[in-house]
Amino acid sequence: AAATYLLSSMGGSSAASMEETSSMLSLVTKDRERLGQRLAAEQEARKRVEAEKRELERRLKMGSTTSQVETRKTRDTAEALARKKEEVGEMRDMMQHQTIEMTNLQNAKAALERRVLGLEKKVSQYDDSFYALEARNVRDKTRMEEMAKAKNHAEEERSIYRLMLEQAHERWLKERHELRKDAQERLERGAAQLQEERARIVELEQRVRTLAQEAEENKMFKEQCSVYIERLSTLGSAGGGPPPPTPSPPAKPTRSTVSPGSSVLERMKAGVTSIAASGARSAATEPAGNPAARR
Repeated sequence: AAATYLLSSMGGSSAASMEETSSMLSLVTKDRERLGQRLAAEQEARKRVEAEKRELERRLKMGSTTSQVETRKTRDTAEALARKKEEVGEMRDMMQHQTIEMTNLQNAKAALERRVLGLEKKVSQYDDSFYALEARNVRDKTRMEEMAKAKNHAEEERSIYRLMLEQAHERWLKERHELRKDAQERLERGAAQLQEERARIVELEQRVRTLAQEAEENKMFKEQCSVYIERLSTLGSAGGGPPPPTPSPPAKPTRSTVSPGSSVLERMKAGVTSIAASGARSAATEPAGNPAARR
């Protein structure tokens, strides 16, 4: 547009407008240089902005990558920690189960409890390295072998205890049979003794009834004797008359064994008979020796 303007102006008045044209060209050249400088400055600024933008994008990408890496590391660490916690929990559960199984073995229990405490302390100190895991596996293998040995030993002791219990049960059955047999024999002997005691009680009751009957008869005989003696005394004082009839003694008991009261009765009967005989003799001799008295 400036060149067209210069040509048109040159065609009209070439001489008069040369100065104006040169001044205008200088102005255009200055404007062009100034615009070129501004364009270069804008290009430099744009390049710097683009470089800063690329740097910022690179930093953003690096930050996002770093955050992703850190997030992945954190997630891996959390997963490893969770696995470690699960392993520790499984280990603790297994140890508790094994401790419950070994409750009947007191000596082994104390050793295993100390060992479990030591293992729990060691489990809390485990790191994430392969060598620590290998060491833990070796320790677990050794512990399992020792626990298998202890379990075998416990099974052997349990079989021994079971055999002892069976033998004790057999002895108890034998003793119970003997005790039952002895008790049966004692019951039979007690029943026999009870029958004997009952027979003796019946015999004693019969004896008591016999003694009571004899006591009644003795009482009656004593009364008759007292009456007879009184009559004899009256006859002796009166001096004559036939003697009263002698009281009949009580019937003797028909028992095979004579009771102690029978000898007393016999002595009393003999005494009364002698008194009656002497009274009769005196009564018979007194009238014959003194007839005046009889008249």
